[in-house]
This record gives sequence, structure tokens and C-alpha cells, in this order.
Amino acid sequence: MKTRGRALLALLGLMVGLALVWGASLAVLDNTDTPTARRDAKFVNAERLLFYRLEPGREMRVRVPVDAEELLIVTHALLPDGTPYAPEKQYQYGLQAILRTPSGILLERAIFTRTRQSKGQPQEDGTFLEESAFTPRADQQVTDEREFVLRLPAERPDYSVLYLRPADTHGTLLARVYVRAHRTLPLLASQKLAQARAELRAGRATFEPFEKLSAGTRRWLAEEHWERLNAEGEAGTDYQIEPVYRTAFRLPLVEATESVQERLGAGRAVALNVTGPATPVLWLWSDVADAKARPHGPVTVRTLSSDGTARTLELPGPVAGSPMSHPLELPAGVHTVTVSNDGQQDLRYTVEGAFESWLLPTESNPKPGAAAEGRVAFLPDTRRTEAFATGPACPVLELDIDPRMDAVGRLVRIDARSLDRAPSHEPLHLKLTVLDGQGQSLGQASLDATPEPAPFEGADLVPLPGGALPCMPQAKAEHETDSGGTGEVTKLPAWVSGVASARVFLPMGARKLRVEAPRSTIVQLYSFLAGTQALTAMAPYANDALIGVRWRNAPVDQRAWHPMRPANLTELMQGGARLELLSQVRLEPVGPGEETPQPSGDPVVVRPYGTPMVVEVLEPTQEHDRGDGVKALSTVLEPGRPVRARFDARTPTRPELRLSLKDSAALGNEVEVLLDGEPLHRFTVRATRSRELLPPLPPGEHEVLLRSSAAGLTAMLNRPPSAGSGLRSRTVYPVGKSGLRVPVRKKGLGSVTLNVVVYTPVAEGATQPQLSVSVDGGNPARRASVLVPHVTRAERTVVLPASERDPAMPVGRPGVKWYARTVPVTLGEDIAPGLHTVRIQALGPQALWARFFVFGQAVEDTAPRTWNRGGWQPGEDLL
Repeated sequence: MKTRGRALLALLGLMVGLALVWGASLAVLDNTDTPTARRDAKFVNAERLLFYRLEPGREMRVRVPVDAEELLIVTHALLPDGTPYAPEKQYQYGLQAILRTPSGILLERAIFTRTRQSKGQPQEDGTFLEESAFTPRADQQVTDEREFVLRLPAERPDYSVLYLRPADTHGTLLARVYVRAHRTLPLLASQKLAQARAELRAGRATFEPFEKLSAGTRRWLAEEHWERLNAEGEAGTDYQIEPVYRTAFRLPLVEATESVQERLGAGRAVALNVTGPATPVLWLWSDVADAKARPHGPVTVRTLSSDGTARTLELPGPVAGSPMSHPLELPAGVHTVTVSNDGQQDLRYTVEGAFESWLLPTESNPKPGAAAEGRVAFLPDTRRTEAFATGPACPVLELDIDPRMDAVGRLVRIDARSLDRAPSHEPLHLKLTVLDGQGQSLGQASLDATPEPAPFEGADLVPLPGGALPCMPQAKAEHETDSGGTGEVTKLPAWVSGVASARVFLPMGARKLRVEAPRSTIVQLYSFLAGTQALTAMAPYANDALIGVRWRNAPVDQRAWHPMRPANLTELMQGGARLELLSQVRLEPVGPGEETPQPSGDPVVVRPYGTPMVVEVLEPTQEHDRGDGVKALSTVLEPGRPVRARFDARTPTRPELRLSLKDSAALGNEVEVLLDGEPLHRFTVRATRSRELLPPLPPGEHEVLLRSSAAGLTAMLNRPPSAGSGLRSRTVYPVGKSGLRVPVRKKGLGSVTLNVVVYTPVAEGATQPQLSVSVDGGNPARRASVLVPHVTRAERTVVLPASERDPAMPVGRPGVKWYARTVPVTLGEDIAPGLHTVRIQALGPQALWARFFVFGQAVEDTAPRTWNRGGWQPGEDLL
């Protein structure tokens, strides 16, 4: 029994021991998924290498083997503590290599490169589980590896030393040096292993994918072998060592591209076009690494609908590491959602919504993936147009002019924008010089404006040393592009201002136009070629359903202004002066700045040439009526309805009644006129249209009453009513197929507008052109070498709008009503002073009548110039 009990006890002890072992094993397995275990695994799985630390102003030296042909220098840039991580950030640094021999310097070379950081799987404490390179210090930032291959001179002494130092005055580098040695791979060596090693080497040397490298380069990377060289001197005195852990992790380039799209710089704005009803969600967050989480500056969200409805939402800035979501309720229709970063720090954003609600142009139609469940991140529709920079450090921009062109062919449009690395309010100045075939000046003009920064636009520049702006002096560029010691050269759009646009007619004999500026300025040049119809935005940016808004930067199906390239294009491109202007398509309100300014001066009636037939109409006076006032106001009288009229002793004519009968059956009836209830005058109606003089009346206001049994009788008293609107007599002219010719005298350099008041039998607007207008037969005299903000259309057709006035009545035609609307014909600053002729002609079968007047004009135009005219101008598509 004792033996059996001991056996059971031993078995029980064995089972308990196994249970303890299993429990301990499970505990160990569970602990591998803790943050501490994951961080430990990150170091265990990484390759630890020792690098030599190169600080500004210090150097290291390496003895070069006698048989060495090439040296491989592996480098990392050590970023300042606290540098925030962003996938799209790029950093530029340089390394200076000097090969010295006992007889002196044999080789000296400065090598520059660009790099970035690759990180993945962010943690709550601000660290990352995946990094391409890192150090034991969590707050120390290291860039991805970059390699330099230095080919050594074939003829050199047995003793030579390589000196390495940073080529920049800021920033610390980490470096290792290898010497190249060829080796033959074993017969059983895996070719896949060699290719994998070559791909890793390619990723450390360039942004270029391995597949795009040439076959010789891929073979060279797979066959070579490198052996490390040690620095000479004493550790801590002649050089310093820094341990670096490296992995094969590299951030895909597509993720870096997406990160750029999520970035919303300080002062920037993004425009997204959405079709409602929809409820997209706006996400805001910040990736700034700050121990004290502080909110960023405010964010403004605006929605503008196709019907002109605008809404504004002010949001607080996000706190670092805390994403904020804001649903946006959009009703049915087309909307533009703009997100503006009003703070001083960069933010991250994304707007997510249903794919069907994203308003996209037809040429780009990305589809969401299966995991997206029909939701996508909306992106702005950014249009790219070619532009050129001019400035003190660039060649003068030159444009060749074809001598065979007519006046319209010599019309040039200049769009100018200032170019900066940060928002700027500096004035913009552009100087234009017109030259003849011998290089002599035919005229000069200047464009001066102070445009505001354009948060929705930017410029994609050619990378220049030090991140300099094109056409900027090097000393100023180095001062303005200092990155604070980080060497950051992230390729982000540069800041541009709003457009300052002007037009100029070049004189006869012009062969070249030169454009120059005292600071870096973007210039776009256009020539005019009239189209067959008005400009219309391409789908899905339709114009027919817009009320009080228009599409900005939308593509059009045809254009009247065509871009021109400078004659010295090659020279400009060599200096980095060619760039691309980035503009976001969006809805914008039609502001009051685009409306016609109120005229000044007294109205002056203009009569057509010749002796056309005239028709007199009686038109109700409008509020603030400023029409021609050559005829006095009249008062309408009807039998049995008393009216108070005003009689002025200064009026030279006697009171008179103008009578009209609808039916001749009422002839022979008597009419009695009562003044203030007392009989004044009695007469008999003997014609359907007649006039009757009244006795002289005392001045002042009096009540006038007609008594008569004649049916359909109306009368007009040639005195104005004491209250309310009266009738004004107008002289109008029939507009036939032959048309009417009207003289317009332009006294000064400013613009003058001929107001054409057109009458039709219907109040509704037309759908087809009913009137053609021409100035000087379509070829007016233009002012040459003068910048103007607008160009006068010499010929055009007019679709008459609906009338918004009370109907007018032609005299002697009871019951007939004509409806008036005004068609302005403006002779702008581009038209030379002098006498001009405006001709109007009827195009359709509908009867038209017209009258003309202008407002008094000053000889000199002292109005301030406004050059800022954004987008394409609908009034200039058919000159």
C-alpha cells in the first residue's frame, strides 16, 4: 500500500510540475505581445552597425588601400531632436570628400543627395515599431540610408588618405566607408539571394525602383562586395562613434504621395467638389510630436452651393495625436467644400464620403477598393498649366511677334503672380518693352499691383540647390530658404499670389516683347483667337444651373486665349525658370467687384445718323431714373378719377391734354375739365387722337378731374403728378435689318458706355440672339503698347434679357405695351480717343425699337486700376 501511495504521489507531483511549466510557457508567450516585448524585438531583429559621427566643421580620415578602385560611403543624416515625422518630408545634405597624398590634394568632390524617413506602426508613446534606421535614443531622428560611390584616380601614390566632412554648415552626418572587392559566388549560391541583395542596395542609393535600373547596373549591384575601412586616429578625439540599427523596411512611394495629399499647410486651403445629398466626414489631426498637447489654430470650413447658398463653420484646431471628426450635411445639388488652415502650424486632413457623391471630371474616374465599402477620401481637382518665372537672376523673358498679324493678332494677355516660399504681400511690378526688328524700343508699359496670397493655388518648381526659388539671387535664396538646421527640402508647392491680369495691343512693326521683374514673378502669356461660340465649362462643371456663382479654373471645351511659349525657352529651362501652376477647380461667388460701376455725369441723348423714322412712347419713370430728361413728365387722366398735378410757373408751355379713343363710336362726346372741383374747360371730342390746350393755370398743386361719357377715353396732361410715378416722353427709332448707326465721341483715355435701350412687344427674355452690335465696323482704332484690364469687343450678338421695367406705351396706340431693357456698349481704355460709330442691327423677325444715351465723361480717367481678374472672362471669348 505504501508503495502504491508513493507512486500516486509521484505521479501527482509530475502532473503539477508539467502544469507549472506549461503555465510559465504561456506567460512567456503572452509577454511577447506587450509594448516592451515588441520594442525589444525591434532591436533584436535589426542590424546594429557603428557609424562615425561627422559634425559641422569636423572631419574624419580613412587610409585608402593601394589596390582600391572605388570607395562606398554609406551615410545617414542625424536630424535635430524634436523634428516631427511626416512621410512626404525630404531632406538634402552633402558630403565633401578630399583625397590627400604626400604631394597634396589629388581629388576633391562635394556630393549631395536627397533622403527621407521610413516609419510604420506608430505607438501611443510616439515611437514606431517599424523604422528603416534608428538609434538607442527614442528622441533621436535618423534618415534613411544613402550611399555614395567614389571612383578613385587610377594613378596615385601608395599612401593616400580620404578626408570626409559635411558639405553644409548645419546638420550632423553619420558615415561608414567601404572599399570595393570582387568575389566569385559559389556554384550553389542562390541567384535570388543575389538579386535580393541588389534590390536592397538600390533602395539605399536612390528613389528609383530596382526594375527601372539598366541591366548592367542591376548586374553590377548583384556581383560586387564591399569591405569596411576603419577611421584613423583615437576614438573620442579624432572621431566619434554612433550606433545605428538598420532594417530592410522602406516606406512605399505611394504612401509618401498620399501623405502629401493629406497635408494642409499653415495658411493653405483645399477645395473639394461634392454632389449632394451627402454627409461627408471631415477628419483633422496633427502629427507634431509635443510633450504638451496644445490645440492648433482654428480651421474654417465653408460650403458654397450652385444656387449661391454659402455656409461657414469655425472649428477649433486639433490637438496633437487626437483625430477630430466633423460630419458635414450637404443638401441636394453641387457644392464646393473648402477647408482653410488659419493657424500657424501644418495640419493633416481627409474628407471621406460615398464615392458616388465625389464630383470628378470625366477623364479621371478612380474606383474604390473592395475594402473601402464604397467610401473614398475626396481629393481636389488640381489643374496644371505651364508658366515661366522672371526675375533679376533669370534671362529676360522674350516673346517673338509675327509681323503678319492684324490688330487682334497682336493682342497679348499677361497673367502675373508673385512667387514666394511663404505668404507675402509684397507689391508686384512687371515691366514690358516692345522692340522692332532692329531692337529699338517702340514703347514701354508697367504692371503694378499688390495681390493677396492665393491659398488654393501653388507652383510646382524645378528643384534648385538649397531649395532656392527660380530667378532669385543666390545670396537671398540661401537666406530665405534656411531650413533651421534640418536640411529639409520637401517638394511642396511654392506660394503664389492672386493673378494680376492685363491686356496689351502691340503696335505695327513690333517684333519682340520683353518681360522683366525685380523679384521672382510667374508670368503666363496668351494670344487671342476668336472661337465660334461662348466658352462653356466641360462636364461635370456645367454652367446652366449656377446662380450667383461660377466655376473657377474649370476646363473648357474650347478656348479663345491660347498660351504662348517664350522665344528663349531653352535658356529659361536651363535656369529652372519653367514651372507648373497648380490651381484647384472650385465654385466661387460672382463678387460685386465684377459688376459695372455706377456712371457719373449727366445723361446725354445720342441721336442716330441720318433721318430715321421716329416713334414717341410714354414710359413710366423708374426709381432713381437717370435716363434722358429732354421731355417733361406727364400725368395720366381717366374720366371720373381725380389726380393731383404740379404746375410750375417756370414751365414755358401752356397746359395741354393729349387725348386718345379706343373706338371711333365715341366721337362727338363732350369732355369737361374740372380744377379743384370747379369747371375749367369744356370741349367736344372730334378725333380718336387729338390735343386740347387748357387756359393758363396758377402755379402750385391742383386737383384735375375729367368728366365724359366717351368710352375708352384716356388723356395725358403735360404736367408731372404731385406724388407717385408719372410718364416720360421718349423718342425711339425702329431697328430694322439695315440697322442704326450712332456716333460716340470718346474724349479721354477712360472708357465710355453707350446705353442702348431696346424695346420689344414682350417682356420675356430671348433664347437666341436678336441684336448685333459692332464698333467701327469691327475694326476700331486701338491704343498700342498700353496695358488695359479689359478688351472691347468690336463685334458681338446680344441675347436680350427679360425686361424688369414697367411697360411703355406708344403714343396714339391705346392698349399697346412695349417692354424696355438696356444693352450697354462700352468703349474701353483700349479704344483710342476720338469719334467712333456704333451700329446695331435686328437679327430676328421680332420688331425692335431703340433709343440711345451716354453719361458725361471726364477728359482724363482718374479711376483706380484693378488688375485682379481671376478665371476665364466670359466677355472676351469673341472679340
